[in-house]
Formats: sequence, structure tokens, C-alpha cells
Amino acid sequence: MSESNFFYYRGYPLIRSGDTIFYGSGGDEYAARLTIKDTRKINDLDVPNKVMVQLIPKNPLNMGKARKGEFIGLYEALDTAHVWITEAIF
Repeated sequence: MSESNFFYYRGYPLIRSGDTIFYGSGGDEYAARLTIKDTRKINDLDVPNKVMVQLIPKNPLNMGKARKGEFIGLYEALDTAHVWITEAIF
């Protein structure tokens, strides 16, 4: 699968597997895992309501920058994941 087939948010790819979304570039030191904990129905669609965000380092020695939080709505969770990744990388 070519990289152009991914959805992007603020320049980083999103990869979804079930209720888990991975956000971040494969070449960076950190990635974010978003786990959908709860959904609600809007016009017959399941929309993420409660989302847990975890900033995960690729190197276990960098666990000092690991973070975790729970947010209401996918936008708030993605926006927070982007800020955390940007702060950790730069």
C-alpha cells in the first residue's frame, strides 16, 4: 500500500485497526495510539465519544516523555496527540 492511500491529519498519517488509531510518521521517535473507549450514534453512524490518547516512544529508554490522557471527541483527541508528538520531537 502506498503512503498516499492513508488519511492525514496535520501532516501525519492515520492508521486504524478496529477501535485503535495510530497517528504519527514511521520515521519519528514517537507515535500516538488513540483508543476509542465509547461511541454514540449520530444519524446511524457510530461516532467516537470517549478517546484515550497515549504518546508512545519507539525507544523504551525514552519513557520519560510518555503521556496518557482521556478526551471527549475525536477532534480533541487528535489535536492533543498532534501537540504531544510535536513537543516530543522538536
